[in-house]
Amino acid sequence: MRINYLLKLKSIFSIYRGLPQAIYIVFICRLINAMGYFVFPFLTLFLSINLSLSADKVGIYLMLVEAGRISGALFGGRFTDLFGRKKSLIIFQLAIAIFLLPCAFLNHSFLIPKLLIAAAFFNGATRPVYDAIMVDLSYPQNRKEVFSFIYLGVNLGFGVGSLIAGFLYVQHVKYLFLGNVAAIFIVCIFISLYIGETLPEEIKKDNGSNNSANKESLLIQLLKKPAVLSFSLVSILFYLTHSQLSFSLPLQINELFGQNGPRNFGIIMSFNCFIVVFMTMPVTFISREFRPILNVTFSGILFAIGFGMLYWIVSFPWILISTFIWTIGEILIRTNAGVYIANHSPKTHRGRFNSLVIISGSIGRLIGPPMLGILIAGIEIRMVWIFVFFNSMIATGLMFKIYYSESR
Repeated sequence: MRINYLLKLKSIFSIYRGLPQAIYIVFICRLINAMGYFVFPFLTLFLSINLSLSADKVGIYLMLVEAGRISGALFGGRFTDLFGRKKSLIIFQLAIAIFLLPCAFLNHSFLIPKLLIAAAFFNGATRPVYDAIMVDLSYPQNRKEVFSFIYLGVNLGFGVGSLIAGFLYVQHVKYLFLGNVAAIFIVCIFISLYIGETLPEEIKKDNGSNNSANKESLLIQLLKKPAVLSFSLVSILFYLTHSQLSFSLPLQINELFGQNGPRNFGIIMSFNCFIVVFMTMPVTFISREFRPILNVTFSGILFAIGFGMLYWIVSFPWILISTFIWTIGEILIRTNAGVYIANHSPKTHRGRFNSLVIISGSIGRLIGPPMLGILIAGIEIRMVWIFVFFNSMIATGLMFKIYYSESR
């Protein structure tokens, strides 16, 4: 019995062995990027405390930042399909650094939010490039492992980076920007030295022809693949639910625990990171037998249970149990949504198709807070979770319908 257990444990840890060498470099790059991702997680605090902006103005700037990411993802997807991955990634990374660097020396200038919107545009542009590289270097049989491996690296970096940023924010705000810039330069060195151009050769040749299929717009390609379009639209509902992690949940925590609210919310965020780091491998190992779209469907059920139970919860230990449940759902959607899109993307449009994951997530985060904010203003906070529960179940039903149609 003990031997079987050890063999299973060894199998879980071996799922990331034998991947292409460049994937391990991408892992390091994403980890360093996330470790130095100091500015945007603390953006709400920076705008409201350091720049003394009112809540409505902070909300507008946050919407503009998210809109910047969406437009950046669309631009980055097309750019990388036309001009290649390596060149695009270095250009976009350096552009982020160019817009962040002045912010370190502008003190309390209102030019900073505008520079951050521009930085968010290029930040959004990097995501489809990274995803396109991952697709180029993988194949359907190992794509789940590749995506979950990179997701693990991002969360490891983000967990460490958030801890560092928390200390920097208190006394050395300018180092939030300088640290972000330093991380970007380190990543650019790794990319230039260790990652080759992964754009398929036939696409390079096709780009030079007058009748290139690459010149077809993303919309035209999506109309040829209605399942992918439906998947992307339904995914918005999943991300709308997940957006309440940073909006409705902290509000409810504050209402329940008063002065201890911020501390307890910080514990929840750390617990979320802890679960992601330690559960991504076993969840990937168990779920790799199922199709990506079915795993995304399962995530909707976990979202409905994990967030929905917050309607009744008043004790902190139960909130941690809720966090565990919806975090498993988060792992499933984060490690499978990109795989589904990648498996359905034509070689000529990998960058643009992979931008759909970023766009769906950004739209969900864009409309979630203001929509639920109106609901909270009219009724008590816990009623939000009834809406979230039904939204998750509707999204689950729609996603299962897409899965069933494809299966037939």
